[in-house]
Amino acid sequence: MAQVRLLSMTLVLTALIWASADRLVNESAVLDVTVAPVAAQSDAPMLLSTEAARDSITVTVSGPRRAIDAVRNRKGLRARLPIPDQPTGEAIVGIGEEYMRRELAERFNEFARLRVLRVQPSEIRVFVDHMVSRQLELTANSLALDYDVEPQLQPTTIQVRLRESRAADLPDDRPLSLEIGPDIERVLKEKPFGRVQTVSVLLDPSVFGPDAEFSPRSVEASATVRAERVVRQVPTVPVLVAMSFGNLARDVQAVSRDRTPLSLVTQTITVAGMPDAVARLISGEARAYGIIQLKEEDLETLGVVKLVTPEYHLPKDVELAANPPPIEMMLIRVQPGDGEE
Repeated sequence: MAQVRLLSMTLVLTALIWASADRLVNESAVLDVTVAPVAAQSDAPMLLSTEAARDSITVTVSGPRRAIDAVRNRKGLRARLPIPDQPTGEAIVGIGEEYMRRELAERFNEFARLRVLRVQPSEIRVFVDHMVSRQLELTANSLALDYDVEPQLQPTTIQVRLRESRAADLPDDRPLSLEIGPDIERVLKEKPFGRVQTVSVLLDPSVFGPDAEFSPRSVEASATVRAERVVRQVPTVPVLVAMSFGNLARDVQAVSRDRTPLSLVTQTITVAGMPDAVARLISGEARAYGIIQLKEEDLETLGVVKLVTPEYHLPKDVELAANPPPIEMMLIRVQPGDGEE
């Protein structure tokens, strides 16, 4: 038993000796740390950046062997660097050893047992920027399409938020302007021509640099792109002389000046429209017709020769290119059994 107790005490003493030795023996290591500048005040409207090649520093630390071993191979060490609010431009900010120790200790427990001996470089170059607002006029002048009505914008003026450093390069003696004619036409080309179109155009703020924003982000443009139209004559288009529903029972008839019944009237009309629609009308795939609609007052002037212009019903995308010629006609009363009065 005495030997067992002696052996146990020896083991305990050995462990204590090694633990004391570990605390007494210091080692050092050089660590790579990425520095991230942040606004010292969370509500400060600053944009901060560093040169890509200079946001990494080396930090030399010393301390107990176990703590050094714990951090020596750690990857992705990052430290924040508070920057007080200051004007747009370049700032040189120092990095103190004690601040770096506290910052790393807040993120990684092992650093609480270490000392920071050296920070290299001991200062870092930071670029400070702010966001500012400017008024921006929209224009649609660079147009390639042919228009019946050129694009009308709503609104014509918007706000752009951009970096102050970028705004300093822009003229301040006249309003900013942005040409969006090509953007409008990219959308209009997908719409049918020959009709008024109102399209929404999403604006691209990248021309004003990184972080730029528009308010609003899109505008509406209304325009009528001139359609590719053809003009053609269409022969033998039928014209119907129609009584109103209330006068269908009247014994009247439409006749020409020589009292020939107008049982079938045709006209040659001139139409304009989209090429494919006009071609369908001429080939007979689509139909057109005219109507002379008789009214109550027409029945009060029996036997009087009149010039009447038919109202034409045409296929979609086709319209009259010229007024059709009037038709000479009159109404007569038809006597039951013997025809005309």
